[in-house]
Amino acid sequence: MPPKNANKKKKSGDDKKEKKLPDYLFKFRTPSRRLGSGGVLRKTSALGRLVKWPKYVQLQRQRKILLQRLKIPPALNIFNNACSRDYAGKLVKFCKNYSPESRAQKKNRLRAMAKLQAEGKPIPSEKKNTIKCGFNHVTNLIESGRAKLVLIAHDVDPIELVLWMPALCVKKDIPFVIVKSKARLGALVHKKSASCLAICEVDSGDAADLKALQTKARQVFNQRYNDLKKQWGKRTLGIKTRHKTEKRKRERKEEAQRRRAAQKVQDAAKHRT
Repeated sequence: MPPKNANKKKKSGDDKKEKKLPDYLFKFRTPSRRLGSGGVLRKTSALGRLVKWPKYVQLQRQRKILLQRLKIPPALNIFNNACSRDYAGKLVKFCKNYSPESRAQKKNRLRAMAKLQAEGKPIPSEKKNTIKCGFNHVTNLIESGRAKLVLIAHDVDPIELVLWMPALCVKKDIPFVIVKSKARLGALVHKKSASCLAICEVDSGDAADLKALQTKARQVFNQRYNDLKKQWGKRTLGIKTRHKTEKRKRERKEEAQRRRAAQKVQDAAKHRT
């Protein structure tokens, strides 16, 4: 009889040969620029039409298209004329020096004050100049004339919350600036978003920089306010509507040419007679 171990070894060798799988089954694991997920779909922008997007994404896109199709009244169109990127960068850089303290900074300050109090040492009372935020707070600062520069976000929702603020700033002769992104303003005051900010007091070393920012704000917004409040926003029509209007224009043009040609023939016939 053949030994038992020999048969087992042969079987195990056969199993290994049978279990070997072809390489193409695992090709999807290698990254490829030509193929998408799983090595099946190509990465093209057309795939967005095949995706069932969430409801909030659909509403965002529908709202964006609807706003493009409508004529925007002047009071709303002012917020589409935000300041330039360079000027916004200068404003943010300036305001970062006057950001209010965060929760962690306040916690450390209170601990340091408690330690000084426990040791019987005098507690320093230094008041730091900071930028102010909040609808009511900024409104009171504008009405009292204490605000020296007001920053307003262009994407506040609902926009009615800040719709009146440019007119109030012009009435009180306070320079205002419309800045893109409420999130960018919120980052300056350690919040997710901020609809408006106000600069009231600055250090003596930054007075010249503040004056330059105020002059630019007056040139771009305050002095042009009367013109801006008369400008309607241009609407963007869809591709189908544009094709229809162009087709109508072509047909009208051809019809006018035909009529002119017919009129010329009639006039020539009259002269002959």
